[in-house]
Amino acid sequence: MRGVRVILPGLLVFLAMPALAESFTLTTGLDYSRGRYGTPVTSETWYVPVIARYETGPLIYKLTIPYLRISNPSVGPDGEPLSGGCASVESGLGDTVASAGYALLDGSRGDGLFLDLVGKVKLPTADEDRCLGTGKTDYSAQIDLARSFGALSGFATLGWKKFGDPAGTDFRDPIYASLGFVTRLAPATSVGAAYDWRQKVTANGHETQEITLFLSQRLSPSWKVQLYALKGFSDASPDSGGGLLLSHSF
Repeated sequence: MRGVRVILPGLLVFLAMPALAESFTLTTGLDYSRGRYGTPVTSETWYVPVIARYETGPLIYKLTIPYLRISNPSVGPDGEPLSGGCASVESGLGDTVASAGYALLDGSRGDGLFLDLVGKVKLPTADEDRCLGTGKTDYSAQIDLARSFGALSGFATLGWKKFGDPAGTDFRDPIYASLGFVTRLAPATSVGAAYDWRQKVTANGHETQEITLFLSQRLSPSWKVQLYALKGFSDASPDSGGGLLLSHSF
């Protein structure tokens, strides 16, 4: 569930920094994952996102534009089955994801409680004929909850996704969830873990189950880097993966 992993940087900034009236953050990095996904061959995915996040008052807007390189394509970046029949290695622009959120709670009451309502749309900018996407628009809605307890914070997400159905397919519209924590080791250093789960997308498919471990280091008031590694526990998840994300706030 690459979408969840890419959310983590914004969530960590949200937990670690005081609320600002207005802020703009740019993030980029490199995500790698590999797995068989229930097939005889191993598929590898390199995912390079450019993420723009703008926050003004209780509103949060985000736009993600990625570049993809997939060997032996069998699933897309969000774990959706692909039609197959493509070259052994395909690369190019991935699907663009836009989201808008509203912060119902921002911790300002002094209880350390944060609550966001978020809507997303995945635009089919990837070439479906090259197995870089499904060629259809997807929609999702989720609730993000976080609570800080001094140096330790917990977070959770509950959401629902409406997949667009390519010709000859009938994707299910799954519920997904994540649960995790982050704790400060030092004023500028945090570590944490997250468990991600999603219902199966096809009738004969599998649920997604992954655990991600991450380290976040603030380099300066405006720069932050995050390293993470993941392990999958189902045929719908990568066997392993990891990545690096670098963020700059303006």
